[in-house]
Amino acid sequence: MSDRSISPDEPVVAAACGSYDIPLIRAALESADPYIGMDSLKGKKVVVKPNFVAKRAPDEAATVHPAVLAAVTDWLADHGADNIVLAESPGGVYNAVRLRGIYAATGADDIAKSHPVTLNYDCAYSEVPVPDGHICRLFDIIGPILDADVIVDVSKLKTHALTGMSAAVKNMFGTIPGIVKFEMHSRYPDYGDFSEMLVDLCEFLCRRASFISVTDAVVAMEGNGPTNGTPRHVGAILVSRNPFAADAAASRIIGGVNAETVKRSAARGLAPAPDDCRIVKIGDIDDAFLGGFTPPDSADRNMIEIVRNLFGGRVYKLFAPYPVVDYSVCFGCGECAASCPRHTIVMTESDAAHGKKRAPARVPKIERDGCIRCFCCQELCPRGAVRIKKNPITRLLS
Repeated sequence: MSDRSISPDEPVVAAACGSYDIPLIRAALESADPYIGMDSLKGKKVVVKPNFVAKRAPDEAATVHPAVLAAVTDWLADHGADNIVLAESPGGVYNAVRLRGIYAATGADDIAKSHPVTLNYDCAYSEVPVPDGHICRLFDIIGPILDADVIVDVSKLKTHALTGMSAAVKNMFGTIPGIVKFEMHSRYPDYGDFSEMLVDLCEFLCRRASFISVTDAVVAMEGNGPTNGTPRHVGAILVSRNPFAADAAASRIIGGVNAETVKRSAARGLAPAPDDCRIVKIGDIDDAFLGGFTPPDSADRNMIEIVRNLFGGRVYKLFAPYPVVDYSVCFGCGECAASCPRHTIVMTESDAAHGKKRAPARVPKIERDGCIRCFCCQELCPRGAVRIKKNPITRLLS
């Protein structure tokens, strides 16, 4: 790693922003300038990394809103940036065709036509050693990120079926090329190990390039995020030089949802505990920190992690939540099978018992014995047909 320092005391600006009005977002970003030490960006390669997890329209709150991207690129240009590239690697195959679909669905195409940003279509990536990683010492990372002088991490605040919360740190998982993400899920099926890997990745990138974190919490997502939850208005933009501190602040907004990456970051000294985070509130946003977000259905897995290894794991398998397919919604696209890191989802002949007048010829079947409960299938299903099933006893206890 380079010698760039990560200060746990870095302030997190939480600026009130009640709507996706571009001038209002610009004002929120500009209000952070005195606190985050923005230097001139002239002549530097600035890479904006948005959260474009899947082809979802902006009003679904699964992706960063295009108005935020517009305001961010204008803000960066005001600070001298003359080489701004937007780069993302969503779930699935990492190629130009998939990127075009993502950019069109999320509104990034329109932003690039009228704002100072170029959309990345170069799908090269490189294997990079991370000798100081706690659990992962080798990452595949997309080329634009490795070439960046400045990384601008533009995340969306959401609850998340696997990690509890998705914000600045989790957004960096999108710097790993498409299908390689599934390999990472397979390598780190344990919830804690996967979170530790995410912190390794984000820390490496923070030490490699100058870093700016912007979290879109104007409208967040609660429930079964990162793609199938419910939009929830918060009315805030979070800005910091430290993504770990930004997530500590974000976890206070979420409230009551276990975010393991926040705990791991604090344990490493990369950020303070959420209650000790240095938050600079600008405008009337106190209500945004009241918490009370609906957790994902998978949240009960955290309660039963302590029994993971009892009786050969049989107790854990009995009580842990797991994905199931709602065949009344499924249309047999096979995205879930393609995204399964352990290949435990197979496409089988459709059964008329599913009760659909126009049932697809083939539908997915999830083999529970091999499932590692990463919930990639739920995250990437374009129809929201994958649900999370709880054991009735666990549901009652929770």
